[in-house]
Amino acid sequence: MNRSRYVTRPIDATDRAIIAALVGNGRMTVRELAEQIGMSSPSVTERIHKLEDAGAIREYTIIVDPTVFGLGVAAHVRLCTLPGEAKRVAQMLVDAPEIVEADHVTGEDCFVAKVVVGDVQELETVMDRFLPFSSVDTAIIQSSTVVKRLPKL
Repeated sequence: MNRSRYVTRPIDATDRAIIAALVGNGRMTVRELAEQIGMSSPSVTERIHKLEDAGAIREYTIIVDPTVFGLGVAAHVRLCTLPGEAKRVAQMLVDAPEIVEADHVTGEDCFVAKVVVGDVQELETVMDRFLPFSSVDTAIIQSSTVVKRLPKL
């Protein structure tokens, strides 16, 4: 539902402050957020609705540590599909629950994906599904230097 008549207005410093605060703590109340950025709760609520309507805020979510669930191996995978197999591989990526991110990219590879599994044998099993349709290059993640974050707004 579009509650905003001027959704296409530019994102300003107040909008950026709201987004940054929510990224830092998505569970904070509107009242806490309003106090933090020095606005009234109704004004912050209206801004949040406008940001949602504009697509600047698409969803609210949580971040789960996969290791708590026994998923201790993560890897980046580059796939270069065989001719005519790009749509099939794209659907396979969508359908594989072990694939947590996937992007269609330019360059030598067709797709770059991130897979999270319990162990190396499971990683091999997942990657073997793609071998009839693409080449697969896997790099196991040893540690994360920069965790997923927002770009500079």
